[in-house]
Formats: sequence, C-alpha cells, structure tokens
Amino acid sequence: MTISQDAKVDTAAGNGSAKTKAPEWIPINEQPLYKPRKLRVVCVGAGYSGLMLAYKYKYQMPMDSFLDLTIYEKNADVGGTWYENRYPGVACDVPAHIYTFSWEPNPDWSSFYAKGGEIWEYIRRTTTKYNLDERVQFNSKVVSSIWDEAAGQWKLEIEVTSTDGSKKTIQDSADVLVNGSGILNKWRWPAIEGLHDFKGTLLHSAKWDTSLDWAGKRVGIIGNGSSAIQILPQMQPTAARVVNYIRSPTWVSSPYSADLTPEGKNFQYTEEEKKKLREDPQAMLALRRKIEDNFNKFFYALLNGTPQQQAVSDLFLADMRKRLNNNPELCAKLIPEWAVGCRRLTPGDGYLEALQAPNAAIEFSPIARVTPKGIETADGRVEELDIIVCATGFDVSFAPYWDVIGRDGVRLADQWRDDPQAYFGICAPNMPNYFIFNGPNCPVGHGSLLAVMEWTAEYVLKWCHKIATEDLRAVAVNAQATAEYNAYTQEFMGRTAWASGCHSWYKNNKGADGKVTAMYAGSILHYKEILASFRTEDFDLAYRCPQNRFKFMGNGITLLEEAGGDLSFYVTK
Repeated sequence: MTISQDAKVDTAAGNGSAKTKAPEWIPINEQPLYKPRKLRVVCVGAGYSGLMLAYKYKYQMPMDSFLDLTIYEKNADVGGTWYENRYPGVACDVPAHIYTFSWEPNPDWSSFYAKGGEIWEYIRRTTTKYNLDERVQFNSKVVSSIWDEAAGQWKLEIEVTSTDGSKKTIQDSADVLVNGSGILNKWRWPAIEGLHDFKGTLLHSAKWDTSLDWAGKRVGIIGNGSSAIQILPQMQPTAARVVNYIRSPTWVSSPYSADLTPEGKNFQYTEEEKKKLREDPQAMLALRRKIEDNFNKFFYALLNGTPQQQAVSDLFLADMRKRLNNNPELCAKLIPEWAVGCRRLTPGDGYLEALQAPNAAIEFSPIARVTPKGIETADGRVEELDIIVCATGFDVSFAPYWDVIGRDGVRLADQWRDDPQAYFGICAPNMPNYFIFNGPNCPVGHGSLLAVMEWTAEYVLKWCHKIATEDLRAVAVNAQATAEYNAYTQEFMGRTAWASGCHSWYKNNKGADGKVTAMYAGSILHYKEILASFRTEDFDLAYRCPQNRFKFMGNGITLLEEAGGDLSFYVTK
C-alpha cells in the first residue's frame, strides 16, 4: 500500500480565497518532494572526459531515469586526442597505470609509459566493454550553441557527415551543455611567411600523414615542445638530415615518477609482471596508489623556494648537461634559466642524443620565411628541405571550436579573447547551464588529469541533479565570484614556477610575463575538496516558477513514501 494510492488529500484545502492570496502564491505541485523533471544533457566530445560522463551517468549515479544524454563526437570513433594524434613517437608522459579510467585498471600495459596507439586501444576496449558509446553520435560536429533565455535551453546546430562524405545540418536543444572537447584540440599552422608556398611535404604534428616516408629525406622540424621532442628521435635515424628550429630553450626532463623506474627511463613489463597484476587485484591497487602518491607529490616541486623544487632543478640540470656531453655552447642554448615546470615538462628519451647525431642540426636563428624549397632564417641562410613538420601547438584560447553565445548575446570567444576567466575551470559568467572539462585555471599540470576529469564529471552531474530536482531553469556562476576567484588565483601564481618568465601555452601564449591562464591555485587534492564542497552560493539561480522557488516541495510526501518504501529507515538501534 502506498500513500499515493490510498491517502485521500483535499488538494483544494489551504489555497485560501482570491482576496488573501499573496504575490508569491502558487497552487500545490502534485508530486513528491524532489521529483526530478526530465533533463536533456548534451556533451561535446567523446574523449576521456565525455566517456567518464557517460560512465557516471550509466553506472554510478541514479541519473538514467531522468537524464537524456547525447554526446556529439566530430570524429568517427572515441578517444579524442588519442584518436587524432598519430605522429611517430606519440606517447603519454603520465605512467600508464594511473592514466586509466578509475573503474577499469589495466594490468596489460606493455610499458611504464604507454604509446599513443596503445592508449587509444585501451579507450576503445573499455568503451566496448561498458557500452559507453551508446549515447554517442559520431561524425557529428557542433557548429553553434545559442542560449534561449525564455526556454532555458541551448539551441544547437550540428554538422553531420555521412559515410559517403555528404554533410547535413541538424538542430537539437539541451537543458545543460557540457564541453568535453579538450584544451589541446584546435591545432593551427604557425604564422610564418610563405609557409604554404613550400613545394615539398608540409604537415602538422596534430594532423599527421601516417603514410609519410621520411627515409633518406631532408626534414625540418619547427618547435621543441612535447610533440617535437617525441618526433625527432623517430625521424632522425633514417632521415638524410634533420634540422630542429628552436625559438627558446626548454627543460628536457626525466619522465614523471622516473624514480619508480630502472635508471629513470621507460621500461617494458614482463609477461610474469602482467600476469601477477591480472591475478592479484591488491597488487594492482598497491601499484596504482604508489604511482599516484608519487605523482601528486611533484606539485611541491612547482612551488618556489621548496626543497623539492631545488632537488628537481639540480637533477634536471645535471641530467641535461650529461646528455649534452657538457658541450658549453649547447648547454648555454638549450638549458633554460627559468624554473623547472614553467612550461609543460617534456620528458624526451633520445631527443638530446638525436640532436647531436651527425645528420642532425639545431637552428636557433629565427625563421624569416618559408620558401618553395625550404626555410630561410633571419641570418639569410636557406636550408633546402623535402619535409617540413610544424610541431607548433594549438589554439589555447580556451574558447571551444564552435560558436558559444550565452545570455544577452555574449559570445564566449569574445569574453575570453584577452583574459579567459572561469570558475574552477568549469563554469563561465553569462553562460547558463554550461560546464567545461579542463577550462581556464584548472589542474592541467598538477598530476594525473584523469582524476581531475572524473571529479569534474561528478560535479557536473551534481548540478544536473539539482537543476532537475529543484525546478531550476538556469544556473550561472556569478561574475563577481568569478572575478574574486581569479584574483586570488593570480596572487597564488606568483609563488609558482609557472610565473618564472618563460613563454608557455600555460599563459595563453601571451609572452614570458603573461598571466597564467591554464593552472589551478593548489594541488589536485585541494581541487577535489573544493569541488566536493559544492559552493552553490557562488551561482545565480533562476527558477522555472519565478514567483516561488519552493515549488519543488511538492505535495508533502517524499519519493520514498510514494514508492511504498521503508518508512522507518532512520531507526537504526
């Protein structure tokens, strides 16, 4: 027997007469307390973050009864950056055993640091096992999203590419829009005069031609970030000549958690080691916890004046000098003066060694222009080349690749053009019901980003639950709260390596003295606790019933009572 079936309630009682009704009066909402409304959620991107949202929605949170989730993915398969990046040597600098979904440890990693292809295979295998792509629409690129204030929804346009290559545009709407497209997603050509006049092969590291054969060819690699550092050792052994064009020095570090590896280098797991991890879950857990603990401690090396920072600096300096054979000229030009960690650390097995090979050269003179035959530097010399590789990075403005127009017609790209400010990297003012994975000033360089993504997914779903159960039309982070958060964040940045005077995408490519826009003001554990506190007081809430926010109180009973559940659950002794 349930209350909803048998209790007789006079629904007219308590309404009062027309003369006594206050402006806040509304009729009783004839449903139990916190009964959720159906909520349409659209996520853009089916990389790690989008798939985490799919898993949480499907398995860990009771959302599937009222959330209608769709994930639009512009590619033909899942994986995001690990699907797109296929350049030679592509790998992850985070130890493989913590670069996994938390619910799907992988005992079969071939090595301590995994290559890109193996990471993508793991993502695809996990997706298939848990059916995480059941809500994904592939070959579907969101091109615009416009907030409709009256409807309390995002109006979307999506370009869908069919198997025959034809395209069509469809419309959709979402109560909640989630950006899971990633930071390093929009690759771009460098602004070099004559670049596209080159008659040889021109390619970008993020748009690699896997059929490229560089054996016996003259190759120019522009850049010395993580992609170039991985690519050059792969091309140098068989190329006729390789020239690396370097704008500024960078720390070529030992890999993260290198103290957990033999000789500080990557290594292959034996079949016996993998078998033990498969058969002993506690051994697997102990290994993962050991690596995670070690990895998280690196945060202290990023804080100015700490013993950890000094130790890491001494270690990296000695290692680079040794690998450069203490060559005074190379050490002076390749070892930075700014602090370790100011730029994304770039572990590079074999990179410094390949630079010193007989068929390799380093060019420090700035590139003046690209000619049809090669690259001309500022000192007037021309290097004739067959292949030019632009390992020059991405648009890191944080604005997504599609047009986002929020409240009062505010374009997110315009709002963030000069100074991208977000709230804990997840929300932006003027963008109601809009959430971001890895937005401005998130913990992108603090530890394993996958843990951060998982906590973000949980945070987003908390908001979805609140919106659905409390009759909310729109939630938007308060502009003043966002400004105060960013002011405090920047004050903290002054005590970190990130502000130590390097050119870095952490600063939105705004120069050595630019504002640090990518990093969070604390450790990842600090970030986790902040998100768990769920500070709704920093948001402006708009209710679907504008005259009375308490409509969600319903008809005086709970969902438990409506379902005929245990009405004495709170009596435990």
